[in-house]
Amino acid sequence: MFGIILVSHSQKITDGTKEMIEEMTGTSDAVRIISAGGTGDGRLGTNSVMIMEAIEANSDCDHILIFCDIGSAILSSETAIDLIEEEDLQDKTEIMDCPLVEGAFAAAVQATVCQKKETIIQELAQL
Repeated sequence: MFGIILVSHSQKITDGTKEMIEEMTGTSDAVRIISAGGTGDGRLGTNSVMIMEAIEANSDCDHILIFCDIGSAILSSETAIDLIEEEDLQDKTEIMDCPLVEGAFAAAVQATVCQKKETIIQELAQL
């Protein structure tokens, strides 16, 4: 199973992206998507602790892919990974270098078809 975490400065962006992906791909046992946008209290920004909690919520996944929008979303995601004490959970968590919406959608589609992380990353490199 793949865990997909959506990180943006806006909770509306990550909630909307999650809704779109789930509606377009259907529900799947291959993917779990968590929205980790905003600061957690309705403001614009990012929150490393919230992202860390999203990673931990996906701890039973084989791979955890984080999709970010800009700037501090990436920095906060890196910090969240560093905050995790379990090394194996850190090792299976990776920030993707691709557009947030398109990348997360492509990864979700690929994960339902193919359970190979390398194949998904190859597809994302073409975005």
